[in-house]
Amino acid sequence: MRPAQRAGRVLAAWLWSWAAMAAPPLTQIQDMLYKADGTPFTGSATISWRSFTAADASNIPTNQVTVQITAGLLRVRLVPTTNARETAYYIVKFNADGRTQFTELWAVPPSAVPVRVADIRIPSPPGSNVTPPPSVVQIADVMGLTEALAARPVKSVAYAPGRIAFIDAMGELAAVSGGPNDCVRANGTVGACGSAASIGFVDMETPQGAVNGVNQVFLLAQAPSPAASLHLYRNGILQKRNVDYVLSGNTITFLSVSTPQAGDELAASYRTGGQ
Repeated sequence: MRPAQRAGRVLAAWLWSWAAMAAPPLTQIQDMLYKADGTPFTGSATISWRSFTAADASNIPTNQVTVQITAGLLRVRLVPTTNARETAYYIVKFNADGRTQFTELWAVPPSAVPVRVADIRIPSPPGSNVTPPPSVVQIADVMGLTEALAARPVKSVAYAPGRIAFIDAMGELAAVSGGPNDCVRANGTVGACGSAASIGFVDMETPQGAVNGVNQVFLLAQAPSPAASLHLYRNGILQKRNVDYVLSGNTITFLSVSTPQAGDELAASYRTGGQ
């Protein structure tokens, strides 16, 4: 082997050994994470830190790393912080469904065996007056959320669970008050169901009267209410009130120019009992 080749291999081996010795020791964090309903947590954890010097004098600059959590399994290796040369800790944001679900702080000890999240979770930064990051995302921090919420109706003081809701004059949701057997009207008021004032519909009734080209008076079974609800047809053509006929109660009187002729077919549709 040539001297130059031998020297190159020795240098490469030395560099590899130096790099291996220079790598800081790591602690493995491994745990199963679950939601409160018992289902495995699936998402990601973004772990960030500020610059610190590890116990072996390794320089750890400010950075972050994101690890995936699948079917509840969290596994990541981190430089210990409890024996660092200055105060150090990790800020961990757990993300799922497109947003940060919660945030917590970790203080990782040196360990030859994997540690669990419960072993490294801390309530506040060690030896520091720094306020920990908020664990809840504020509404203002989510783009467009304030406007989207403002566009939704809000509950009024009259809102109550377990009741039919209607929109009051202020555009707020209120609860309809009344008995369990009452009926609700379109304006949110209530009343007894099936009362005399309830609205009925009559469809394609044949008015009573002789269709002979002479008779102009015909009777309906009930008086249309309101009168404008009457749709009177002669041979399928809609007749105009006060032009072709007049209505008084349940009596239809055709004007002379519109008198039904023998063989004509009359039909009437109308509402009853309402205004």
